[in-house]
Amino acid sequence: MYKCVAIIISLFVHYTAVAQAMEGMVLDMERKNAINGVTIVNKQSGNVVFSDSDGHYTIPAVVGDTLFFRHTAYQPVTEVMAYTMGTKYKTILMQPIEYLLKEATITGMTKYQQDSTARHVLYDRELNKILVPKPKFVGLGCAGCFGWLADKITRNSKKPKRFRKQFAADDQNRFIDSRYYPELVTSLTGINDVDSIAIFINKYPMEYEFARLASDLEIKAWIRSNYKLYIQANFVKKD
Repeated sequence: MYKCVAIIISLFVHYTAVAQAMEGMVLDMERKNAINGVTIVNKQSGNVVFSDSDGHYTIPAVVGDTLFFRHTAYQPVTEVMAYTMGTKYKTILMQPIEYLLKEATITGMTKYQQDSTARHVLYDRELNKILVPKPKFVGLGCAGCFGWLADKITRNSKKPKRFRKQFAADDQNRFIDSRYYPELVTSLTGINDVDSIAIFINKYPMEYEFARLASDLEIKAWIRSNYKLYIQANFVKKD
């Protein structure tokens, strides 16, 4: 009997640990608007997720895990996973970084970061329009169901959601281009004509998560490894 109880308790503790996660919204501290494209990293497990166009995120985490929230236009935020049974709901508030783009030159930032910050400032209004959040079911009740249903009928949020999704995709592609570009390919492979470089980059596209997390050395090794495959596949032009 005692052994059965011990097994049940052990399985329950294991299930709880496995099922744990942190979920919530990422909001602008000043405007309380949703922030799209925030990178959330679990420093212990290495898991990486991104907030969606509604600012929503979900990331696996257990008690004691440190979660790091970062965005080029906001101050980073660190959050430690507290004890919870199952999923912990946590709203994260991020403080905007103020850049005087017209009056000063920003130093200590890459060209991608400067361009990305400028684009966020330029499209600030579209990116921070207040959208109707998804409803939350609490017991037998539903918080926000009527507003969400009305929004679905009127489709007021459809256009800004589509814009934010495309904006996030463009921002990711720009970041990839900042780390995986023709000059780098040429320096590592010797490919120097435009058509062959385009063939190589299109044949071996780089994933956004890899571009975000990989070191310069890892990216160079990845390019060289793909170049070997490129040669074996007879993509190299012959004289």
